Amino acid sequence: MEDKIGFDRRRVQRLSLKAIATVQLESSGAGKVFELSTQDVSSGGAFFPMEVRLPTGEKLKITLYLSIFPLERTISFPGKTKITTKGHVVRSTAEGMAVAFDGHYSITSEGT
Repeated sequence: MEDKIGFDRRRVQRLSLKAIATVQLESSGAGKVFELSTQDVSSGGAFFPMEVRLPTGEKLKITLYLSIFPLERTISFPGKTKITTKGHVVRSTAEGMAVAFDGHYSITSEGT
């Protein structure tokens, strides 16, 4: 988000990263799962392009699937690395939704 003079108030760097993700609703539509991809990601959250508008505050379980090839060679993670966290919708527009992560996460291999 930028204010009137164009200053970006985000406190963490965003990476333009297309990662496959599953997003499961935990509030209003508990259990419903969307298969999405990220537009950008930071340590604090992500933006997901999507056509469905979810309500601000909707609680989510998010799983991001990343290919980290140098890491795979080092510690034997086959395929993709899976990052699982929870978060909530902070903004929802016709273009998609911005999600804030809650800060707790787990990192495992896709088969775990």
